[in-house]
Amino acid sequence: MAFDKIKEAQPKVVKLLENSIKMNRLSHAYLFEGEAGTKKFETAIYFAQLLLCKNEEKPCGICSNCKRIKNMIHPNVYIVEPDNNIIRKKQIVELQNEFAKTSVEPGKKIYIIKNIDQINVQAANSLLKFLEEPHPNIHAILTSSNIQKILPTIISRSQVVQFSSVSNEIIEIELLEMGYPELSAKIVSRLTNSANEAVEIASSDFFLDLVEKVKDINNILATKEEPLVIYFNENSSIIFQDKEIIKLFLQILITYQKDLIYHKIENYSKIVFKEELNTINDITKTKTKNRLIDELEDMLNLTSRLNSYINERLALDNLLLRLERR
Repeated sequence: MAFDKIKEAQPKVVKLLENSIKMNRLSHAYLFEGEAGTKKFETAIYFAQLLLCKNEEKPCGICSNCKRIKNMIHPNVYIVEPDNNIIRKKQIVELQNEFAKTSVEPGKKIYIIKNIDQINVQAANSLLKFLEEPHPNIHAILTSSNIQKILPTIISRSQVVQFSSVSNEIIEIELLEMGYPELSAKIVSRLTNSANEAVEIASSDFFLDLVEKVKDINNILATKEEPLVIYFNENSSIIFQDKEIIKLFLQILITYQKDLIYHKIENYSKIVFKEELNTINDITKTKTKNRLIDELEDMLNLTSRLNSYINERLALDNLLLRLERR
């Protein structure tokens, strides 16, 4: 159930919101702040359902109010989203006009503004007037991934609710439920704490190809069938299409390298590439723990240098030569 996923991802936030209702201490404005992919909007919808649900067990998810809020068609719940990455004054004026009308249905009114950090100055000033004259039956929920870009006057008139990063375990479970392969879910869940970014990575056209390249590289390191740099130069065209793809390739390579270290120190439960245990075993037989750690540091250093002007192909060739040396 969607409610359970929200509670698992943000248990402290859900408890705070539920308690504010139980203790009748609702704020007129909430600012949900946290990284992208931390279920801020989903929690805003959940909170609206909590406030408007008709049943005793709130939110029930089955009453007409819960269903209409979920489908974003409830007349008492108004949602504002950026228009081409900008929230404009016209949108805030429309919101104010809508809420100035007599309610079609009784009960509280809620407006949700997604990505409030993308509001322009004119719209922010209009919103401030709305926030400065709170109505006891109207509640605002603002979401943001960058609180630094929000006017201090908006922040000061809101209760800031901090959203924590989503755990690796939750991201992995969600990807599995979406039908992604187990290995993909395990790898991606180690690369990001954003549920949105995790789906973006797992669904990209090149992700599985990069995983196979990393497996091939380590298989060559284990078998020494051919010079690693020659293989890489003949099979790496996809990697150099974009700097972000190079970065993702290195992140997957780092994940595999960590598996080598986990195997070396016999922490087998943390290994991601479990289907590669034979290859991992062959590599760790020939390398010390300190050498594996040094190689990991080389990978991390190269990843950090990608933002500067370097010859990426040459840098990767040098990295592979260091991995290959006996």
